[in-house]
Amino acid sequence: MSINIKEINKTEYIILRLLSQGTKSYWEIMLETFDSALNTIQSLKKLMQNQIIVYQNNTFKINSKEILKEVLKTDYIDVKCRECEGNCFSKQSFQEVILKFREIIKDRPVAIPEFDQGIVTIETIRNRINFMYYKGDLENKNIVLIGDDDLTSIALVLTNLPQKILVLEADQRLVDYINNKSKSLGLDNLKAVTYNVEWPVDKNLRNSFDVFLSDPVETIQGITLFISRGCSLLKENGVVYFGLTHLEASLKKWYKIHKNLYEMNLVITDIIDKFQLYELNPDDIVSKGYRVFTEINLDLPKPEKPWYNSAFHRLELIDKPNPLFDPDKEYKLERELYYDEEAFVTLY
Repeated sequence: MSINIKEINKTEYIILRLLSQGTKSYWEIMLETFDSALNTIQSLKKLMQNQIIVYQNNTFKINSKEILKEVLKTDYIDVKCRECEGNCFSKQSFQEVILKFREIIKDRPVAIPEFDQGIVTIETIRNRINFMYYKGDLENKNIVLIGDDDLTSIALVLTNLPQKILVLEADQRLVDYINNKSKSLGLDNLKAVTYNVEWPVDKNLRNSFDVFLSDPVETIQGITLFISRGCSLLKENGVVYFGLTHLEASLKKWYKIHKNLYEMNLVITDIIDKFQLYELNPDDIVSKGYRVFTEINLDLPKPEKPWYNSAFHRLELIDKPNPLFDPDKEYKLERELYYDEEAFVTLY
């Protein structure tokens, strides 16, 4: 068994480097690569076909230590901070907010695939708060969210820092839930209204907010529509936050999305990779036949911990908002809003 190092692509290298530490599950590999689910699966298949790695007892492992000598100059060192897990923020900050938030949302609505919902972890919400606070985007700010299945709006308002928070949400269950919590907790500066991103933008809301936050779909048309709607809501010098994965967005897709962002007069100030972790229902991954589960063609166990992740983006307007979708028009994107050839954890 031999291997030509020139034939090893970047994703295969990352997989082998990861496995040099010991056996890893399929879901751990999905978390740690920097490529799409499609390319990661193809890399795993190629490495297995060439007998470089094997899949046994629900984990992958290196088939021969000699192979590593041809690929790695030294043993892989995990350089991520163990306290913050590579996110650069203390787990102790906003502790009282997070404890209160965790208690408040115990009766939260269950995420449903009809709205492409995927709830992030509580730690991810803490990291969002930390980062937004660090960048000066919380205190005395008017914040608008399009979609809030994570209930980040409630965590943000509990900090007592924002001036006003508005949630535009298509799922009526979440609209009612947020408004009921706002009323019962006396949170007068938090409100949710029913809104579908395909609808025109309310003229009374345009150019009214300092910060826009969303976790949009990842088709090029879909994410551009989401950011366009958010852009229409912002004042000049407004700020945008959103997540974008590698698992369902190739670098070519990143390029096209980023190109659209610049055309809207937005400039990227920060990208933190793997910043957001999602608590997807393990049973759904199996029972609903998501491509990330079916296309590897192995007897996989259900994931036991979060693995689906996205890179947190922060952008600022450098001029007047220039949304690529007309805020006065309604758009019916239907399938292209949610689904493309890279959709591996999306139900259509």
